[in-house]
Formats: sequence, structure tokens, C-alpha cells
Amino acid sequence: MSKLVMGYWDCPVCGSKEIRGDVVNCPSCGRARGDVKFYVKNYQEGQSLREEELEQFEHLSEEKAASMGSNPDWYCSFCNSLNSDNAQTCGNCGATRADSEANYFDRLKKRQEDEAAEKAAQSRPSSPPPKRRSPLIILAAVLLVIIGVFVWMNGNKTAGDLQVSAVSWTRVINIEENRMFSESDWSLPSGAEQTGTRQEIHHYDSVLDHYEDVEVQRSRQVFDHYEYDLVDNGNGTFREVSHPEYRTEYYTETESRPVYVQVPRYATKYYYNIWRWTPSRDVTATGTDHNPSWPEFTLGKNEREGAHREQYCFTVEHTKNTKDPSVTYRIDEDHWKEINVNDHVFITSRRTGAQPFLSTEKGDKIADLEVVR
Repeated sequence: MSKLVMGYWDCPVCGSKEIRGDVVNCPSCGRARGDVKFYVKNYQEGQSLREEELEQFEHLSEEKAASMGSNPDWYCSFCNSLNSDNAQTCGNCGATRADSEANYFDRLKKRQEDEAAEKAAQSRPSSPPPKRRSPLIILAAVLLVIIGVFVWMNGNKTAGDLQVSAVSWTRVINIEENRMFSESDWSLPSGAEQTGTRQEIHHYDSVLDHYEDVEVQRSRQVFDHYEYDLVDNGNGTFREVSHPEYRTEYYTETESRPVYVQVPRYATKYYYNIWRWTPSRDVTATGTDHNPSWPEFTLGKNEREGAHREQYCFTVEHTKNTKDPSVTYRIDEDHWKEINVNDHVFITSRRTGAQPFLSTEKGDKIADLEVVR
């Protein structure tokens, strides 16, 4: 059982200080101690103490501690007097304990709540606080700003002072050649002509070789000492409550760890010759009219016709600000055929930098465009 320490209280009526906790009436004015806060001299609530520091406080004898007990006093609901936990009737008015419900800690909590409420009321400004804008109004305003920025960023910008200065087309045919390649792999492809095989390293396996001892530093929490708090019993005494304190201890131990070696694994590697079709050359035809055609070509030995590519472009210049550079755009063939030199066209682009497009004067899309760099 923990030892009990004598507490003290101050008289709320006459202001007398450091009255012993086992005294129920103020020695100066005679008033019952009533609603008071107990404390221990030279101790702050929550302060931790070493065992040797406990000697400075007045400890109750075992007999005295047994007579006072460790339960909180109770308050008489009729005369507001504080009575010992051992008493079944109020020592001031004789009312029974059964008729009273509040104990020391209930009253202390109520007093603290009242003091907090009073302090809050005193700090409240005398003039009414300014009206705050409704959160819904603020949210609506923020949304309107966001929507406005989004609409502006995605808005279109149409240029109407553009004149076509040139049209052009390009058609390309890639010619492929069937060539023989010398290759190697872990399997023989279909159609390959094997030229040889060889045992080579395919991969490495990690294989346990041995164990070795290594020194490893570790740490653990070791009990160091006890520290104590003084906890209010609510009857003029305090009890010592101990809690252990630990320290970190470092130590070294030997640990056995596996050591692995990398063992090569061999497999058969095949060497072979294989014929493959591969891009060899391009043949190109270009023009500045509306009569595109594919280039003529002659296939050589081991050649064949491969992929076809085509590109249709027009170039525009600004008629108002002639200092602006001309721009060439790529467009699909069907729309390109409808564009002629000296035509005035409208090209619309977004402020966000998205791809421009051929449009009407009002910005309605006609065809996608791609700037030729």
C-alpha cells in the first residue's frame, strides 16, 4: 500500500494559508473548509519525483492513514459542509450521507467548469461580432471564379486575317530488302539456317556456400528507477503513485549469417543465319498542285514494296500584320483538296495551347490541323 502525504488547503473566507488537510474548520475564522482545493507544499501537480525527494513531505503514520482512509470527502447537500469518508452523517447539520450525492472531485470539477465559463464570459467582446458571410455564399463565389477561369482558359481564339500562300503534297513509299542476318539465341527460330551451337552462361544461381559469424549491436529497455507522482485523494491527503522509468542499454551479440556464391548455369546457344525483310530506302514524290500521285520506282533483286506515307499541307500568311511569320499546317486529303492559293481561311486555337483547327468565321470546327515544324 502506498504511503499517504499530508495535504493543505487555504480558507476561502478569511484567506488563511497552508491549513493541514486533517483540519476541517479554519483555525482563524472557524468556518468549515467547504469547497477548497487541496495541495502539497513545494509540489506542482503532475511533477515527477525521485524516491529520495519524497522525504521532504509529511507522511501520515499508519494509524493516522487508516483513520482517514484514501477515499474522497463528501459534501452535505444541505449545509455545504465537507465530511470525512468515514462519517455517515454530516458533522455540522446531522443530515445523512445517503441524502447527499456529490463528493470532493464532483465539486472540484463543477468549480473548474464555472471558473472557465466566467473567464470566457469576461473575455467576450462587448460589441456584437461582425456578421460572417455564409459558407455557402463563399463557396459559390469560389466556384464562380473557378468556372470563369476554366471557361477563359478553354476559350477559342480565331484568326481571320490569313491567306493561303501555298499548297503542297508529299507521298513516300518505303522499299524493303530481304537480307540475311547472322544472329544467336537460346532457341532456333523457324526458317533459320543453323551454323553452330555453343554452351554459354544462361544465368546465375545463388547457392549457399557457408555461414559466418558477425557482431551485431542491439538495444533493449532496462529498468532504471521509479518516479513518483502525488495524487489527490480528495480528503486532505495525497497518495504516492509510482511508475517505472527505463533506460536504453546497448549490447553486442554474435549472429550467424549465410554467405552465398553465384554459380553459373549453362545452356545451349544457337548460332544461325536468317533472312528478314528490312526497310532499305524511300522513294518520294512531291508537288505544289492538287494532283498528288505515288512515285514510280523499280524494284531490285530481293526488294519489295513496303509501307506508304502521305502528307498534305498548306501555308498561310497574315494579311494585316505582315511581320508575323508564315505557318504551314498538315490536314487530311479531302479538306486539303478544297483549299486553294489566295483563299482566305479561319484558324482557331485554344488558349490552353491545344491543337488548332480549320474553322468557320464563328469558330465552328471544320477539320483538325497539325503545325509542321
